[in-house]
Amino acid sequence: MPNGPEYYVLQPLFGEDKGTIVRVPTTNTVSLAPILSKEVAFDLVENWPKGDNLYEADAKKRKQNYESAIASGEYLTFPRLLEGIRQKKAKEGKLNSMDQQFLSRAQPILYGEIASALGVQYEDVDGIIHK
Repeated sequence: MPNGPEYYVLQPLFGEDKGTIVRVPTTNTVSLAPILSKEVAFDLVENWPKGDNLYEADAKKRKQNYESAIASGEYLTFPRLLEGIRQKKAKEGKLNSMDQQFLSRAQPILYGEIASALGVQYEDVDGIIHK
């Protein structure tokens, strides 16, 4: 019989948090979300945003969108934000620190989920999305 709370011990596989150990109490299932299903992952890839003007020019709104997306853990909001950043970088060749920070946090989360759901390598996800 354990002498205290039990924890799920998790370790991110991708991104800047790779190698970090996260302990989530087994009683706190609100913090845990199921991995994307294969169907949802296919849907995300097939319906990845395309077209121009996906980048929010207003820095305050953009920051709010980034913070809201990360805080909610709602991965379905990530593609539009990530594609806007991608378009901005293609157009200007660089990103500001706020965009780079969101990209560094959100892309590994979403691409990792898609890679796991589809059974592909993380490194192949960008090519699958932008085929």
